[in-house]
Amino acid sequence: MKRRIGRITLSMVMSALMVLTMPLTALAGEWDIAEGDIAVNRTSETEQNVSQGSRSENDTNPTITGSSTEHTVTITAATGTTATVTLEDVHIESSNAPISTQGGGNVTIELDGNSKVQAGDSHAGIEKNNDGNLTITDSSGSSETAGSIEAKGGLYGAGIGGGIHGNGSDITISGNTQVTASGGYESAGIGGGRNKNGSNITISENAQVTASGGYDGAGIGGGNDGDGSDITISGNTQVTAFGGLSAAGIGGGYPGDGSDIIIQDNSYVISIGGYVGSAGIGGGWCGTATNITIRDNANVHAVGGYLLGYYGAGIGNGASVDANGTEVVDDTNLTTGKITIYDPGTTIDEIKAYIKKAQRQSGGQQNPGGSGQQPPSGSDSQQNPSESGDQQNPSESGDQQNPGGSSQQVPSGSGQQNPPSAPADNNIVANSEEVLTPEVPSSHSGSSHSSDNNGGSVNTAPPANEYAIFVTALNNHIEGYLKQLSEAIKSGNTEKANAMIKEGLKLNLGNYMGLNRRTITLLEEVSKAGIATTIDFTHKNINYRTSIPANAEIAPTSLLNKDGYCGALNLMKEYGRIEE
Repeated sequence: MKRRIGRITLSMVMSALMVLTMPLTALAGEWDIAEGDIAVNRTSETEQNVSQGSRSENDTNPTITGSSTEHTVTITAATGTTATVTLEDVHIESSNAPISTQGGGNVTIELDGNSKVQAGDSHAGIEKNNDGNLTITDSSGSSETAGSIEAKGGLYGAGIGGGIHGNGSDITISGNTQVTASGGYESAGIGGGRNKNGSNITISENAQVTASGGYDGAGIGGGNDGDGSDITISGNTQVTAFGGLSAAGIGGGYPGDGSDIIIQDNSYVISIGGYVGSAGIGGGWCGTATNITIRDNANVHAVGGYLLGYYGAGIGNGASVDANGTEVVDDTNLTTGKITIYDPGTTIDEIKAYIKKAQRQSGGQQNPGGSGQQPPSGSDSQQNPSESGDQQNPSESGDQQNPGGSSQQVPSGSGQQNPPSAPADNNIVANSEEVLTPEVPSSHSGSSHSSDNNGGSVNTAPPANEYAIFVTALNNHIEGYLKQLSEAIKSGNTEKANAMIKEGLKLNLGNYMGLNRRTITLLEEVSKAGIATTIDFTHKNINYRTSIPANAEIAPTSLLNKDGYCGALNLMKEYGRIEE
């Protein structure tokens, strides 16, 4: 009998020892965000505590699931450690940061399924506050079952990176993951929050990324007044980047710089700068570019913006108040890849149309470099997005965007290829108080646009539809402002609504002084909402400022002429000049 008891006791001890000696990675549990805030705390290479309410466990590989409109995930990693978390079909909409990282160590977020996060004001969708690296990946090894995340920043917060006044640095997106990141007002899609930089950002392996900056924030790089630096895109990645109004697609926000940007291997990139004077890749409006390298089999399509007759480079410097942005790109090691630079203002639809045409002409080959990479199918109707509401946001359709492919041969002695010119649009007078109704052309390809890769001048002639596109962007910006105000009031966010009303709407028209009926009607709506609009403009090299008061007694629409226009000088005549 004693011998039997001894055997039972020994068996129980051995079983216990087996449990105790199991790999720690096997101790993985599921955590439902709907049940409360989740805190992950990595303290050593073998200890990672996960807590939620009264539940607390050592879990080195937790999987977070579920949906919530109130709870958040905080991931903390001690210096010298890496905290690891898996997100599986997580949907979080929070007034704070849905997911935030802390501590001196590294954080890795593994993606399974399709997740979405939306931040509140002043926060990023995935807010990086840890000192080490933040890696977002899907290591499953299959692009067919790739995990994805859509991350949207709140007002002044990046999609992924910094919250208000927060840098977005040391960020890696890798594996087969699919990421859509949209920055809030004045913030990058991936990178810096308001007034801050984005640096040491790496997109590698087979990642597919669409990044859209908010107003004056880069798609990938700096927020408003922030720089974008040390950005590397490599492997078989596919990246589509849209800059906010005056920001680069990849590089600096307005008026930030873009530096040390490398696009290499088999990467496929479309980068579109904001409408106002920014580079496609490089500096925002008034920003500069240094050390931009395109090499190997990389295929790059780049578009700059323009303002007051001056143009941001496709790749290089943004425009200044009195000069074009110059091309700055090193393509000396571009082998089988290609660079295509389009006219400023060219849209994503027009780029895709050009790519498809090139594919048909060459028999449908996707990638001239021979990698065989097949970009994912995407919506053909997407426009350049921004927080101001001036274009459709790629994340709204739920489709991963398609950088596409092109199979035209690289011209001898240069890696740059330029689409054919579009016919001129007539009857637009940019600097006149009396202008005919402009129409944005439905098709617009690039014209002859080249550089010597050492900062040579851009020789593209000004597109005739410049005024039309400027007014369209202006109207969309005002509409976006009104939409933000309406949403703040409806959601009960009185702090945001009061701040917007107190600050008022600010517009800078430059030399474009003729405002159409839509613009004036929108400005009247702003006035009726109890908000003043300050308008800066330039006439005969003199700067002026006027203001349409809140609840104006004289309706702005009453000032329209017989053709449906009202000039800035006429507004100033009615509402008075403000001395700066």
